[in-house]
Amino acid sequence: MPATKQRDYYKILGVKKKSTLKDIKKSYRELARKFHPDTNQGSKKAEEKFKIISEAYETLRNKKKRKEYDQRSSYARRGPRTQWNDPGGNYGYGYGEQQRTRQQYQEPFTQTAEEQAPLEPDMPRAGFDLQFMINVPFMTVALGGVVPYSYEKYVNCGDCEGTGEKDDTTCETCQGKRWVVSPVTLDVKIPPGVADQYTLCIQKEGGEGLNGAPPGDLFLKVQTQPHPPFKRVKENILVEAPIPASLAENGGPLKVQTLNSTKTIEVEEGTISGEEYRIPGEGAAIMWGKKRGDLIIKFIIEDE
Repeated sequence: MPATKQRDYYKILGVKKKSTLKDIKKSYRELARKFHPDTNQGSKKAEEKFKIISEAYETLRNKKKRKEYDQRSSYARRGPRTQWNDPGGNYGYGYGEQQRTRQQYQEPFTQTAEEQAPLEPDMPRAGFDLQFMINVPFMTVALGGVVPYSYEKYVNCGDCEGTGEKDDTTCETCQGKRWVVSPVTLDVKIPPGVADQYTLCIQKEGGEGLNGAPPGDLFLKVQTQPHPPFKRVKENILVEAPIPASLAENGGPLKVQTLNSTKTIEVEEGTISGEEYRIPGEGAAIMWGKKRGDLIIKFIIEDE
C-alpha cells in the first residue's frame, strides 16, 4: 500500500522554511480569517481549507513538532526506509511491547465462595480474587491522590474461626460454609496520570484464604468522573475559554483556571476564534512520572 504524501505546511501557509514564528502566525491569522467557517456561511470547502491551515499552523508553531516535520520532509526526499511501514501502525517501534501489554491486563478470573471451597476440610486454600469498578474524580486521575473505596468480601467466620463448626454442631453464623460476607473500606492510592479504564491490582485485599492460605487480590478498574469544562487527551488537558470580541481584537490579560490554580495569560492582539494557547506543565501527570503534560486553552470569541 503506497504511503500517504506529506502535506507541504510551508506552502499551505504561504511562508518559507526559514520563516520566523511571528511570520508564520501572521500568515495563519490572515488565512484563518479568510476561510473561517463563521465567515463562509457553512461552506464545506472553506471548512476543509480551514482545517488544513490549522493543522499546518499547529505543527509549525511548535518547535519540537516543526523539527520532526522537517526531518520527515527531508527523509521523504531521500526515499523510504523499512521502519516506517510497520504493520502495527507504530512506525517500527514498540509493537512487540504493545502486544505484551494487551496480554498483561486481561480481566481477572473470579469465583464464588462455594466454588472455591476446599475438597478436604483441613486443606489450605487461597482466597479468591475480586473485581469492581471504582469511580475516581477527574482531578485525582490527572494528578494522583487517594480515594476511599467500600466493598464486601468473604472473610473467615469469627464465631467458628473458619472451621464451620461450633460446639460440635454446624455454626449458625456461617451455616457451615466457614466464610461470611464482611464490609470493607480501603484508601486506594491512585497513581498520577493513570489512564481511564486501567485496572489497579491491590494485593491481598480479596477474599480471605482458609486454613492459613493467603488471601486473593482486589482488582479495581478506574472509571473517570467528568469534570466540565476540562477534557483530557492523554497527558494534555483541553479547556475552552470564552472571551469578548474586544479582548480578541486588542489583546490583554485573561485569568484562566488550571487543574490546581489560577493563572493570568496574555491574549495576543488579533486573536481569532478557535485559536489555542498552550501552558506547558499544567496538564495531567505523565503516568507514574513527575512530569506533566500541557493545558491547552481554546479561545471562543463571544459577541458583546
